[in-house]
Amino acid sequence: MRVKLPEPFSPKRIRRIWRGTLLGILVGIVSGLGGIVFNFMIAKGTLLFSGDMAVSLIPYLRDVTILSYPVERWMMLWIPAFGGLLSGLLVFGFAPETQGHGTDAMIDSFHRKKGIVRRQVPVIKTLASAITIGSGGSAGKEGPIAQIGSGFGSILASALKLNDNERRILLLAGAAGGIGAIFKAPLGAALFAAEVLYNKADFEFEAIIPCILSSVVGFMVFTFYDGTETIFNIPPFSLATPAQLPFYLVLGLLCVIIGFLYIKVFYGMRDHFFGRANIPKYLKPALGGLMLGILGFFLPEVLRGGYQWIQSAIDGQLTIALMATLVFGKIISTSFTISSGGSGGVFAPSLFIGSMLGGFCGNFCHRIFPKIINEPASFVLVGMGGFFAGVAKTPIAALIMVAEMTGGYSLILPMMIVSSLSYLLLGRVSLYEKQVDTRLDSPAHMGEYAVDIMEHLSVKDAVLPGKKVETFPDDLGFEKMLNTMIGSSQQDFPVVDRDNNLVGMISMVDLRTAMADPSLHKLLIAKDIATNGVMAVTMDDTLNTALKIMAAVNVQELPVVSKEDPRKIVSIVSRKDITRAYHQEIERTRSRR
Repeated sequence: MRVKLPEPFSPKRIRRIWRGTLLGILVGIVSGLGGIVFNFMIAKGTLLFSGDMAVSLIPYLRDVTILSYPVERWMMLWIPAFGGLLSGLLVFGFAPETQGHGTDAMIDSFHRKKGIVRRQVPVIKTLASAITIGSGGSAGKEGPIAQIGSGFGSILASALKLNDNERRILLLAGAAGGIGAIFKAPLGAALFAAEVLYNKADFEFEAIIPCILSSVVGFMVFTFYDGTETIFNIPPFSLATPAQLPFYLVLGLLCVIIGFLYIKVFYGMRDHFFGRANIPKYLKPALGGLMLGILGFFLPEVLRGGYQWIQSAIDGQLTIALMATLVFGKIISTSFTISSGGSGGVFAPSLFIGSMLGGFCGNFCHRIFPKIINEPASFVLVGMGGFFAGVAKTPIAALIMVAEMTGGYSLILPMMIVSSLSYLLLGRVSLYEKQVDTRLDSPAHMGEYAVDIMEHLSVKDAVLPGKKVETFPDDLGFEKMLNTMIGSSQQDFPVVDRDNNLVGMISMVDLRTAMADPSLHKLLIAKDIATNGVMAVTMDDTLNTALKIMAAVNVQELPVVSKEDPRKIVSIVSRKDITRAYHQEIERTRSRR
């Protein structure tokens, strides 16, 4: 006797699970290795541009100061421009899609490009970003490693000839693996890859498990190289008290205001300054680097990712005035670097801005209410998560990533408050312009939702109330039929007998065929040219059923008949009616979300 296995244990399902698991692990391994290589290249690039270059070019000036500034400080006036030039030549010469922050490119590939990434993208992104960050560019690692990891996932899927949906999932798994590795935040990275695609509360649910697999494996591979210590060291924080929560609300409002300013300056610089600059594209990152170098000469804290300055803010080593200055300085420096076409991420700059904003708010409130705000450094961490949650539209991933990067799990409550407030009040304003509102708006899911909607709606949802149906008596003459059709908006006309029973249909095609022989016009009547055996629908049939019938018989309209008496016409439904009902339902679904 042959035993049939239940569906969860069917061989086909087991093979699919094993394949997905193995692919997720493989993507995680390569993403983790990619993170190691990328981190190594940034470290070597930083050493080259900040140390070795100065020493090798002017060794006898190592200890020389000019106007009270060391020579290395003066060199930073032009080193970011040199790095921008090298990056621009690489990006615009070999892979223009690697310009800017790579997360947007990954999002765009998922929604609009079937998850396809060109083979040269991971290599060019690695080199260009390492040069940009190493030479002092105000950029982070998240965008580059997301594009590097997602690029490998896409290339692997294409090599294995997987379908578009599987390629998109591996694209996200690659991004999660790279981010989880380099930021040592496996859970936050997995949620980030699935959440960052949409600027409203939605997730790419099918990708969660592959992203978790990849990010955990990537994290494990990376920690063999860099250890398991968190990115930032923090003191033990006590749980937030009810009296402190109003102050965190103030921080949330500041995150909204500064977040809005950040995004407007970031894209305004790109569209209205660098976009209009009448110079070759590959020179624009050099121009941005030159402007950054001038700013960095007076405010060196805004160069690179600035993690050491975030740590200083946590340790309470920065003044309130400096932290306030660095908020605006980092906005401008990041815009110089990335809006000009430089290659780098916006995660680290966003953490920097949020941390300085939080440090300013926490220390200011501590001065006025020292007994209530007794741990101002906690505002630094909360500002990091809350600010990025709002500008990136990732309220869940942001707070988990910051908690993993710092170990500050005791601050989850205030971080939830600030993240939610920042996310809600910023509305659709986002740092990632390639995001769509929800899965319903993604071209990647359009076909799935179209079928669901058509199955959910019935013919009565599409037919306009009181719609008049023009019919032809079966003995109507040809000339009268022609005149009626000319003055009507209908495309197809039901033919009825003396008892108003449906006996056939006449379309524009039928009429044109009959017009071919003018000698028969006076002899023809409706039943002579009508198509018999008419397909019809009832008010309770789904719109998907109506569309399938229209496609099968190649008509634009279908008669709607009574369910009790299929010979009696009650209305007529057209493709236009169905399209209108479909779009109305989409709008209703969006408004409910």
